Amino acid sequence: MVNRKFADKPPMIAIQGACIDFEKEHARIMEFIGGLEWGAHTKGNVECSSAGKALGWDFFMLYFEPDFVEVLIDVYPDINKQEANTIEDRFVLWLAKIMKKKKLDYNLKLKDVPYEQTQGFRLNPDHYRNDEWMERYR
Repeated sequence: MVNRKFADKPPMIAIQGACIDFEKEHARIMEFIGGLEWGAHTKGNVECSSAGKALGWDFFMLYFEPDFVEVLIDVYPDINKQEANTIEDRFVLWLAKIMKKKKLDYNLKLKDVPYEQTQGFRLNPDHYRNDEWMERYR
């Protein structure tokens, strides 16, 4: 049995991308992200790493902290104008569109979103509804 140690990092929004030459594009991606950080006036702790090669494509992963994405949504209201169900999906669509305008044409997709771990009921069923409450509102 292998002992695994999981990273002691906060949950991150993971975005997978594909390009032709990651070694050359890595500096351009980080420069673009630096521009986002400069515009938001905060450090985002964004990570960009290679995820391997296949069929002539270099795959990479971008990891964004959810707090940084919230700051970007405040600074760039166009993020919420994208057509998607979740904020994370809207952010990825906006990011791909803005990168394309800067001549950074990558195929981006949302890979993983951190969710809050919950167990059991969030509402106390004893205090949710009772017969007296139902009679009052009839």
